[in-house]
Amino acid sequence: MNIVGIIAEYNPFHYGHAFHLAQARRITGASHVIVVMSGNYVQRGVPAMFDKYTRAHAALLGGADLVLELPPGTATGSAEHFAKGAVGLLAATGVVTDLCFGSECGDITALTRPARILAEEPDAYRKLLKEFLRAGNSFPRARMLALHQFDPAVPQNLLKDPNNLLGIEYLKAVYCQNLPLRTHTIRRTGASYHDYQMNSAAFSSAGGIRKAFLESHGDITSDIRTQLPFAEIYLPYHGKIPVTEDAFSLLLLERLIRDPSEDLSLYFDVTEELANRIQNHVDDFISFSRFTDLLKTKNLTRTSVSRALLHILLGIRKQETAGVLRVLGFRREAAPLLKELTLHGQLPLFISRPDAALPAYWFYADRLYEHVRSLLHGQPFQNEFRRKTLVI
Repeated sequence: MNIVGIIAEYNPFHYGHAFHLAQARRITGASHVIVVMSGNYVQRGVPAMFDKYTRAHAALLGGADLVLELPPGTATGSAEHFAKGAVGLLAATGVVTDLCFGSECGDITALTRPARILAEEPDAYRKLLKEFLRAGNSFPRARMLALHQFDPAVPQNLLKDPNNLLGIEYLKAVYCQNLPLRTHTIRRTGASYHDYQMNSAAFSSAGGIRKAFLESHGDITSDIRTQLPFAEIYLPYHGKIPVTEDAFSLLLLERLIRDPSEDLSLYFDVTEELANRIQNHVDDFISFSRFTDLLKTKNLTRTSVSRALLHILLGIRKQETAGVLRVLGFRREAAPLLKELTLHGQLPLFISRPDAALPAYWFYADRLYEHVRSLLHGQPFQNEFRRKTLVI
């Protein structure tokens, strides 16, 4: 039995995602598709615009058989940490045989070469990396230059594209953990990851759809609906203020000023340099997003700063990890998969409601998101413990 795993955010789920799901099933001959999906916070270091159950529902309608949730610390980590945790979670199911991801190049061989180098880190490559870093290059650029110089067959611009970069990290995670997963990639179609303009003639990016939703002040316009395969499930968001990091601004500020003596570098992704910048500029705080802009530097990207601030807000420390298979939803006909995960999975399986064995920060992260969303949208708070399992 072939079971293909997909790693995703689906914020929101669009036609490009549906295409990827269908192609992943086709090229692997898989009987089932398991998606490992970010929860209420995503890799850019911000809250998801649409809650995890809405996005899981769309994924199931779009062809997934089972949706598992990534822990918040993994979902909001760097590309390397995100990939390592997500690939490890798929392998821990004990049933996933294949991994299929999207990329700009669509060539698994082209991605394998740099992934092998990064996994093995030969001395010559590490020496080149240090030289390019000493020359004043940011880490992403230094790594790209070092890879190309170490192996000219690796195109110098290969790592400029975000899905290529993430794909390389997925492959590296497979190699480093020596996982028995067959790997496949599908060329990204439609708009590029950073194309924020919607295009009715092609698949628009999730970023483009979010931008249009923000500009419409929460109205799901006809243009937006044409980009969403299951637009009706987003109707509870219609006419409501979109969820962004700025809805958490006062919460973040309170957290930053609560204890000025606290060592913020104890939190995940917070370097000493950034901890000092936060302490030095906290009195200039205006909003979550504007504080992120204020703190970024040549060596601290905006995304890395946003991740770090979110980890402080959610109380995610460096040593905190969560090894569980937490089910967000499944298709009724795929219910036998749950038995397979119970028999072969290497981690505890949580199907119905959250269990007390989950880390406290995970509960806090979800409760905080739902409280903010309920206040923002003027609707009742939805408690995780009272939510029924999503089955379609």
